[in-house]
Amino acid sequence: MLIEYAFQNFRSFAERTALSMKAGAQTTLNNNLIRRDHKRYLPSAVIYGPNASGKSNIIMSLSLMREIVLQGGIDANAPELTELEICPFAYNAASKPMGFDIAFENGGRCFQYALMIEVEPFSSREKRRIVSEMLAMSNGKRRVSLFMRDERKVSFQRTKPVLDMLGGNEKLLNELEERINKNLDPTRLFLTNAFKSIINSEIADAVIGFFRDQLFVVSDFTLKSTNLMFSMEKLPGADFVAWNRMLDVFVKSADFGPQKIMFRSKKTDDAHTAPMHLVSLYDVGDKQVMLPADMMESRGTIKLVDFAIPFVERFAKGGVFVIDEFDSAIHPELVKGIIALFNDPNVNKEGAQLVFTTHNPIYLNNKIFRRDQILFVEKDRESYRSVLYSLADFGSADVRNDQNYLINYFKGKYGALPYIDFAGLLKQPSGEEKP
Repeated sequence: MLIEYAFQNFRSFAERTALSMKAGAQTTLNNNLIRRDHKRYLPSAVIYGPNASGKSNIIMSLSLMREIVLQGGIDANAPELTELEICPFAYNAASKPMGFDIAFENGGRCFQYALMIEVEPFSSREKRRIVSEMLAMSNGKRRVSLFMRDERKVSFQRTKPVLDMLGGNEKLLNELEERINKNLDPTRLFLTNAFKSIINSEIADAVIGFFRDQLFVVSDFTLKSTNLMFSMEKLPGADFVAWNRMLDVFVKSADFGPQKIMFRSKKTDDAHTAPMHLVSLYDVGDKQVMLPADMMESRGTIKLVDFAIPFVERFAKGGVFVIDEFDSAIHPELVKGIIALFNDPNVNKEGAQLVFTTHNPIYLNNKIFRRDQILFVEKDRESYRSVLYSLADFGSADVRNDQNYLINYFKGKYGALPYIDFAGLLKQPSGEEKP
C-alpha cells in the first residue's frame, strides 16, 4: 500500500512535491477508506490539469524510481535508463540532484526508502552518481533508521534493532561498514546489492518486492498483447478458466459481441514457460476461427483487458495502480464502476489503490471522491514550474461538500485550467496576402 510518494527536480517539477495517500480530517465518505493500525489511507485519487501541466511527469518519476530499484542502480548500459540526462528540471541555474522518496506498507511493516541521483543534464552518461540513499522501517509506532548513505560512505545506526539484525555484534557491524565503504560503487544501489547480500536479505526483499510485485505504473496504457510469462507447471487448466471468466467480465462491459477473448500459449525452447498471447475466438459456421485480438477488438476493449491482467492478482493481494490517462478510450461509466470497487472496503479488502490522471471532469463529483482524493497540477507561466495540490487544500470554508465541483472547476475556482486562444492561428501576418 502506498502511503506517500515525493520527488524533486524532475522534468517540470523543480521543488519537492508530495503525492500523499493519507486521508485528511474530512468525514464525508468516511467509510470509503483503507484503515491500518488506526490510521486512514485513500484507496484512490484522480489528478487533473491542462496539457503539458506536468500530470504525466508525476507518473514518469515514479516509474523511473521503480526501474532504478529493479535495475539495482543507474548504470548507463541499462536500456530503460538511457534518458536520465534529460529528466532534471531544465531551467535551474545550477545542476541539482533528482530526488525520490517513497513510504509504503508491505507485509504489515511500513518502510521509507529514498535516494538522490546526480546527472549532467543533456550531457554524458559517464557522470551519473548516487549522492544519497536511506532506508527506514517501522513496526507499529517505532521507527528505525536502518542505513544512511551520502556521496562518500554508508553508515548504520547503532541502535538495538539494527544490531539485532547482525546478532547484536557491534564489532561485526563496524567491520562490515568499513569493508562496504571501500568498495562503494557510485552507480549501484546499496539496498539491492550489499545490504541484500550481506546485511539483511529479508528486509531488502520486502522493499524490492513492493516495487516489483505491488507497484504497477503505466505511462502509456496501449499494450496490444501481454509479455507475461506463466509457468505451465504451476498453472493448471482450471486456472485458465477462472482467468477467462475475469476477462469476460471486463470485455462484456465494453463489447457486446459474441466472440470470446482469451490467452493462447505458444511453447518456447524452455519447457517450463510459455508466452501468453491475447486472441479473439469467433464461431464462423461450423468452425471456430482464432485471430490476434489487436486485429479485431477496439482500443478500449484492449485497454480493459490490459488492466485486467494485473488487476486480478493485485486486487486480490493488495497493490497500487498508477496510470496515466487511464480512462482514454474507455467509457467513463466503466471507469466509475472500477473506481467504486476500489472505494468499497467490503470489496477491496486487501487495500488495493488506484491513482490516475485524466481530462474528463465527470469524476469531479462529491459522491465519487472526497476532497483529498481530487488533485490538480498547474504550471507557472513565468518559471515553468509545476505544482501539485488537492481540493482539500482550499479548506472547508472555500469548498463545501455540497458544492458542484465540476461547475466550480470550469469557473476557474480551483485553477489547473488551460488558457486557450487560437485566434492567432487564423490571423495573417501584416503585409501578407491571403492564399
